[in-house]
Amino acid sequence: MIQVDMDGVIADLKTAYIKKFGEKYWKDRKLQEEAILQLKNTDFFNTLKPFNTSFKLIEFVKKISNGNWGINSSPLRGDKYNCSYWKRVWLQRYGFMPEIKNLIFTSQKNKYAISNNKPNILIDDMSSNIKMWEEKGGIGIHYRAEKHDLENYLFAEIEKYYENI
Repeated sequence: MIQVDMDGVIADLKTAYIKKFGEKYWKDRKLQEEAILQLKNTDFFNTLKPFNTSFKLIEFVKKISNGNWGINSSPLRGDKYNCSYWKRVWLQRYGFMPEIKNLIFTSQKNKYAISNNKPNILIDDMSSNIKMWEEKGGIGIHYRAEKHDLENYLFAEIEKYYENI
């Protein structure tokens, strides 16, 4: 199975965050805690824009996996149900909803690294998530939509790994 993270991969969290809070994007710990408090119980994640590459990415993942794909996204700390609700609304609006059984909102993504004794692929923008995923036996692909090339990098990586699963 291929699991796709939302924020930084298909949803442009950074631009919305900077617009709301200024240039200190998740860097300063004190500012991060203040931002989290301000975002709790809001629809902030429903206001994000998809990247220009998001539609092409999801279509590719659906096709190569024969529909065996999902979303694996971390909710805002301390706001799991509200944040997950608005992320789901966002996914539905943009046509990115997987089957419900493949819709995962957790801060412990690595619990889903293996299924049916086979490694799953995680596409994520956070190298720490990739590291923990791989430590649990999954295949991690580090991808940031604003930085990495979709076709020459990400599609090639997915094809390389998916054929061997």
